[in-house]
Formats: sequence, structure tokens, C-alpha cells
Amino acid sequence: MTQKRRFTILIVDDDPKIRELIQAYFSVRNEEVNCIVASDVQQAGMKLSNQDFDLIIIDNIMPIKMGIDYALFLRRSIKYERVPIILMSGALQQEDVLKAVEGGIKEVLVKPFTLKQLSEKIAPYISKYMQS
Repeated sequence: MTQKRRFTILIVDDDPKIRELIQAYFSVRNEEVNCIVASDVQQAGMKLSNQDFDLIIIDNIMPIKMGIDYALFLRRSIKYERVPIILMSGALQQEDVLKAVEGGIKEVLVKPFTLKQLSEKIAPYISKYMQS
């Protein structure tokens, strides 16, 4: 019997503290989860081209390109059109939320967030993956 590959999350955030916090949380709490980090959309693009991800968490306010724009770009790609994307932000305007929802991004994680809130957002996706 082959062992199922670990649920893999890509975390895209220019704040190293946020990246490290999420990565550390899942490495301690859940051995079935593998967290890969990127500090901007260019790094994310390289990682996305070399690996498959089951969930992508993207910060909205980043250098080079806004997270919402990058998330919508991913949504239009064949490879990532069905991969869940969670948009993180402490400064989302109503029009940003509407743009995200219309683009197929159903989850928003408002900063600052607790680890419990993070876990509650991600847990259904991990559970669904483990049952498949």
C-alpha cells in the first residue's frame, strides 16, 4: 500500500514572522501538513511551477503585486483553478472582498488572527483531503 502524500500548503507573505508562525504551528500540530513558504509572488511562482499544492494562503499587501491580483491570476490557470485560496489581510476594502468572491476566492483571514482562527479556516480542507 502506498502512503498518501502530505497535505501541502503554500504560504505567501512578505512578513517573515507570519510565515514562520504558520509554518511552526502546522509542524507542531499536524504531521500530515507540509508548509512551504514564499516571501513574494515571484518566489511563489517558482514554487508553484515545481510542486503541487493543496491550499494556498496569500497575503494581500505585498511588494511587486497585490495578493488579490495574484490569487485571481492563479484562479484563471488550469493547474490552480480548483485549489482553495485563502486571502490574508488586515486592510481589505469592501470592493476587494467583492472582487475576491467574484474571482472564486471564498475564504478571507483577517489580520491579526489567532492560531485557532487559522486552524478553523484550514481544517476543513485538510479533513476533505484526508478522506479522499
